[in-house]
Amino acid sequence: MGARQAVFEEFLGHKYAHHCSAEQVRTAITEAIKLLGAHGEQDSERYFALLSRFNDNHSRILYQGRSGEPFLEFCQHKLFKEITYDKSSVQAWAQGLGLELTL
Repeated sequence: MGARQAVFEEFLGHKYAHHCSAEQVRTAITEAIKLLGAHGEQDSERYFALLSRFNDNHSRILYQGRSGEPFLEFCQHKLFKEITYDKSSVQAWAQGLGLELTL
């Protein structure tokens, strides 16, 4: 993790504790996949699809400034120019697709 990202993560821990970075969302999805292991192959595929969908949507936000996922709330930090996501909306978005995430 670079110094800029470390400062940003520290900042999220204080003022924006109810938000998370895109990297934190990706990590949560990856951890969910690892927890399933080989036993939950069908669910693993659903989490991979969720990760792909999240990455596509994040790219859309970066380049078009709007989300293709109506339930996924985000904002752009003015100083860091980073996109952050509301943790409860990310969890609700995943639950709407039948999956659980721990952020």
